[in-house]
Amino acid sequence: MRSVTLRIGVIGTGFAGSTHARASIGLPGARLTAIAAATIVEAEPLATELGARVAPDAAALCASEDVDLVIVASPTYLHAEHVIAAAKAGKHVFCEKPIARTLEDARAMVRACDEAGVRLAIGHVVRFFPEYRRAKELLDAGALGRAAVATLTRGTLPVGAARAWYLDPAKSGGVVLDLMLHDLDVLRWWFGEPARVYGKRLAGGGALDYALATLRYEDRPIVQLEASWAEHAGFRTTFEVRGDRGMLAHDSRAVAPFVVQSPAGDAGAGVIPAPTLRETPYRRQLRDLTERLARGEPPLVDGREGSRSLGLGLAVIESAERGEVVRWTVPA
Repeated sequence: MRSVTLRIGVIGTGFAGSTHARASIGLPGARLTAIAAATIVEAEPLATELGARVAPDAAALCASEDVDLVIVASPTYLHAEHVIAAAKAGKHVFCEKPIARTLEDARAMVRACDEAGVRLAIGHVVRFFPEYRRAKELLDAGALGRAAVATLTRGTLPVGAARAWYLDPAKSGGVVLDLMLHDLDVLRWWFGEPARVYGKRLAGGGALDYALATLRYEDRPIVQLEASWAEHAGFRTTFEVRGDRGMLAHDSRAVAPFVVQSPAGDAGAGVIPAPTLRETPYRRQLRDLTERLARGEPPLVDGREGSRSLGLGLAVIESAERGEVVRWTVPA
């Protein structure tokens, strides 16, 4: 039986769009065919670099006969428009996180894909980073015993300096939906759904945005999260998870970015360096999706799962705005 090549079109040529487009090059069973951006001029450099054609606009790319999977990497507030257009054209969709700016938009996107009979995947790429995957394996195996405390941080340069739409919270959701959402999704993946959320946010300092959140579980750890657009030395992530039998620690700038600490006498090494990747997490994410599509399986993170993580991010924003604890309810 002859294998079928999945033809990919990308909407957006910012960091996310460029990263996903480059990740598709040489991917078994897939081929990049088209790129669209806000203007043809913006799309041309990346298309020329990667040997793809330039689509006149997002709508034209979605309607293209040589595209089977549309990667939506446009600004957050445009996700719904582009995903729904792709679904109506009968294309599978991979949408960069967050799935949308609002739950109403997210529900409309899921509904459109369901009605069209196409798959909708959401780009929560941290689930493909080795440190976070290894942490989940160890937590699921009970290697730490009962997890009691977890702290996660994520920071980068002020992104509004590059893309002005980030500075409009109505369009981007600010640092909570841009950065903290990654770790909120990880927490749901690691521990399940929290019970209560308390958020604090410092914004209004130009391109700087900073947020803290505390999540409480009924029978799981207390979690502290920090997200910042004020990491002037560049991108950084960290996490620590402490249990009654051991501790996990990760720092993306450390020489050994992932270590396991355990009391003396326990079996296993006290320090375990993270493995070296042969492919980037972004490529692993896209490869996982293309393989699942070929097998007729749902994505690892589908539209409903992406909506739940979005809902948790919106709960942090709501708590920060109200100045009080918000009880978390999983979106219907």
